[in-house]
Amino acid sequence: SRFAELQIQLPTADAEKQLERPNEISVVVSAGGQYLVNRRPVTFRDVPAFADELRRAGASMKDPVVVINADNNATHQSVIRLMDAARQAGYGQIAFAVEQTAK
Repeated sequence: SRFAELQIQLPTADAEKQLERPNEISVVVSAGGQYLVNRRPVTFRDVPAFADELRRAGASMKDPVVVINADNNATHQSVIRLMDAARQAGYGQIAFAVEQTAK
C-alpha cells in the first residue's frame, strides 16, 4: 500500500539537527491550520497550489524528503491535504517528526 512507504521517525536528542538535513522540506502544521514551509508561512489555497509551493521549496534539493511536524491539535484533514500535495509535487518520501512534550 501507499502508506507502507511512510517512514515514522521517533524523537531523538538530535531532532534539532535533523531539521537541518540538506534534503529536507520541513512543513509545520499548526493547531489553527496554518502551514509553514521551511519556516516560511504559506497559505493553503488548494492542493495543487500547495504542491507548487513544495516543488519550489525542494527545487534545489537532491531526493527531497517532506518532513511533517503536525501540532497535536492540528486536524487530521490538514495533514491529509498536505500529504496529497506532497504526492502531487512528486515527493515519494514523507516522514513524520514526532515531538515529545515535556510533562
